[in-house]
Amino acid sequence: MTKENENVSIANKSSYTEEEIKAAYEKGKSEGRIEGMLAYQKRLIENLQRDNASLNQKLQEIKK
Repeated sequence: MTKENENVSIANKSSYTEEEIKAAYEKGKSEGRIEGMLAYQKRLIENLQRDNASLNQKLQEIKK
C-alpha cells in the first residue's frame, strides 16, 4: 500500500468528514505560511540591524 493510499484509508476510518479534514489542512497550511513569513521578517530585521550598525561604524571612521 502506498503512503497516499494509507492516508486515504486512515482518513476514511476517521470520525471527521472530508470537508473537515480539508478545512483543517488549509488552516494549517495558511498558519504555516504566516509563521514562515514572520520568521523570514525577523531574520531580515536582524540582518538589516547588523548591516546598519556596520555601516554606521564605517561612517564614523570616515568622518574622523
